[in-house]
Amino acid sequence: MAEKELQDQLMKDPAVQAAMQKAGADALNNPEVQNMMKERAKAMFTADNANLVGDKMQAWAKDPVVQEKAKQAGAAALAAAGQAGLQLMKQIEQGPAGIRVLAFVGGCASITIAVMYLINPLNAFAVAYYVISGYQLIFAATTILFEAPQNVIEKIGPIDKYQAMLIENCKFISLTGGRGLFYIFQGSLWLALMEGISEIHKLVVGLYMIFIGFLHVAMHYGKLATVVDKMKEGANRATQYQQVATQP
Repeated sequence: MAEKELQDQLMKDPAVQAAMQKAGADALNNPEVQNMMKERAKAMFTADNANLVGDKMQAWAKDPVVQEKAKQAGAAALAAAGQAGLQLMKQIEQGPAGIRVLAFVGGCASITIAVMYLINPLNAFAVAYYVISGYQLIFAATTILFEAPQNVIEKIGPIDKYQAMLIENCKFISLTGGRGLFYIFQGSLWLALMEGISEIHKLVVGLYMIFIGFLHVAMHYGKLATVVDKMKEGANRATQYQQVATQP
């Protein structure tokens, strides 16, 4: 693989972009960014190409062309994060209705990861992780059940009965604060199941579910408006940083 192609693929990797975004200016000279690029190279490329990345790392850090490429990649990642954050803010500002949508999306993402893990027969040898993934499948399905429109649930007899059973026997899940703690628990399980940077999807979904749980807890205590204001302040700072980062 050509050296330029190695650079391009690494610069597009979400984990590398996140590391460069965190490092800020002159990211390629940051040891953490260099280590992340080397780790991702080992996961993405052949041994020879990964070794080439390690050998060329210092040269790339001193090359103005590569530095500019890294700067653009970091700015692109920041812009994408900003757009995602903007959409997230729009949903949160809708209050309980918007947060239900976000929780429903989190449940769908969680159930997808659980199914992907469970259908791989090789994972059955890791008995503890396999069992926990089974639990996560049930938890995610329950999340979707409680966040889906009630008129839809009522039309599906067995699911409606399952929901009624949960409300009767697990009353905490019918409360905003209780569901928040339930979602935080789900997120923490995904973080515990994460094995290395190659499973960054578990990190993303885990942190997302913890965040959604936190919003539910804040809503339970009537502090959602305060959280929204703090998030807006953070978004404004991120926008200012993006403007500085994209300046020539």
